Amino acid sequence: MKILLISPERERKKEEAFLFRLSFLNLPYLAAVTPPGVEVKIVDEAFEKINFEEKVDLVGITAQTPVAPRAYQIADEFKKRGIPVVMGGVHASMLPQETLLHADAVVIGEAEEVWPGLIEDLRRGQMRRIYKGNGFVNPCALPFPRRELLNDKFYFPLKLLETTRGCPHRCDFCGVSKFFGFRYRNRPMRDIEQELNTLFKTQPVMNPVLKKILSLLSKDLPYFLKRRLLYIIDSNVAGDKRFCLDLLTLLRSFDLLWYGHAPVSIAFDQKLLKGFAQSGCIAINIGFESLSTENLNAMGKGFNQPSRYAEAVKRIHDQGIGIMGTFIVGLDGDDPGVFQRIIDFSNDSKLDWALTFIMAPYPGTDSFLRLEKEGRIFCRNWEKYDSLNVVYQPSGMSVEELEKGMKRIWKEVFSTSSIYKRILKRPWIHPLFYFTMNWEFHKLTRKW
Repeated sequence: MKILLISPERERKKEEAFLFRLSFLNLPYLAAVTPPGVEVKIVDEAFEKINFEEKVDLVGITAQTPVAPRAYQIADEFKKRGIPVVMGGVHASMLPQETLLHADAVVIGEAEEVWPGLIEDLRRGQMRRIYKGNGFVNPCALPFPRRELLNDKFYFPLKLLETTRGCPHRCDFCGVSKFFGFRYRNRPMRDIEQELNTLFKTQPVMNPVLKKILSLLSKDLPYFLKRRLLYIIDSNVAGDKRFCLDLLTLLRSFDLLWYGHAPVSIAFDQKLLKGFAQSGCIAINIGFESLSTENLNAMGKGFNQPSRYAEAVKRIHDQGIGIMGTFIVGLDGDDPGVFQRIIDFSNDSKLDWALTFIMAPYPGTDSFLRLEKEGRIFCRNWEKYDSLNVVYQPSGMSVEELEKGMKRIWKEVFSTSSIYKRILKRPWIHPLFYFTMNWEFHKLTRKW
């Protein structure tokens, strides 16, 4: 038996095409729980063309909302050829009946638990229409993802690692918590250590003398040359403090650079913050979301305190850790002045990287249900649900003002003057890492 797993890619406008891409773990995890004796091939359509004439017994497709229309096209093409198709992921889980118009089966929620049974049903010719697990996957039972099925040359040179799943916060715009559950599930530390050993080995990045020489140019250069870079994809790496401290101790022993997601509140926990710094953390991705307390309370993220944002940034920077900040615009409490406020905060606080997105009310989220009930959603074209386009009527400005304002933030934050002030002007915080990222986005916004 042969299975083809596909990550679809929608066609982007030239001015919206991002310049680098990360690998992914969802399909390699699925491949890892596929029963023995079954051949698995993964195709990432961002880099590889799909061969619709390939002889396979099953096609599995995963897609987030903006890519769902392309995923449906792919499913229809294979079904025309009599090949069964199963679809999963957040979008399919939220809209299974829509997905079943194109697929033979839908997996709702995490797929690892039900995948072996689905394959067995396929063997017997008895594949069901809907598969849903009895609960959430036990992290202790997860095998290591089959990364060897992805072509490393396609992706930004860093490894991805998952240490937890789930998030207890109920932000109204987020579908991730519904998909993975509202509590943290931690993987056993011994499993994480073993997986890290397969990726990096517990050894110094390079000879101490050579490292010292290269560090005169940049302290990050040895790690970039040896590609000892890690991205922890958890929604919140600091959600369980005791687990996080153990993880930080483990990461420190591998002599690498890493980044991940954490709330702004870690700035006020000195023990945790020092642990991040000593472990090789190069960046924390923080969802500031808004500079308005009213907005944060409305979205269910009232634990963020905008009055302490500037202090938090300084505390994190003082530990030599950069900040990748994200913001959302188009919230009901936003007025046309929100764009300048975000630009000013990003520059004044010297955020090392800052992205602002239009609020996207993904299907199944509280924000979608609320806006639909209010009759404010005017677009059901899922390709537009990419946080770069407006799909609902904002309350404090026009659709045009919101789209232009979001692009204005990007253009000003990634302007040469802003990059100089935030990245190149001393004191430096990992300038090699952040200048490269900022410059890529500068080139992107010039197309606008």
